[in-house]
Amino acid sequence: MINEELINAYRKTEYCIFKPAIVIKIGELSESLDELLKQYDQQDWTFISACNPYSKILSDTENNERHLHLKEAMKAYKYFEGEGIGEDLSWKPEKSLLVIGINKENAIEVGRHFNQNAIVVGEVGKPAALQRLM
Repeated sequence: MINEELINAYRKTEYCIFKPAIVIKIGELSESLDELLKQYDQQDWTFISACNPYSKILSDTENNERHLHLKEAMKAYKYFEGEGIGEDLSWKPEKSLLVIGINKENAIEVGRHFNQNAIVVGEVGKPAALQRLM
């Protein structure tokens, strides 16, 4: 079970996509993200990382390798590179993907496969939601 301090840190994290430049915040609707989804005729999305499983800090080399595995696992979907940037600057931003067209159930399965505590999920017209995986 993950503690509330960690959950609060996830809620305050900015989930940033590089191109197009979009910032996702938990509990907020993103018109830019909705426009992107409509452009690709998709409804569902997830923002997911394979880095630092169960919030255990790994080396850059290990995290880069995990990120490559995540990209391979998501090759059936359209995805965009990004990173999660937390308020605690002692944590490096985590390489992540915005994956569009993936439903919540499949996103949860992928998050669990990569030993994540939580992922961010959403749909067109709805605010971003933190989805606990443990």
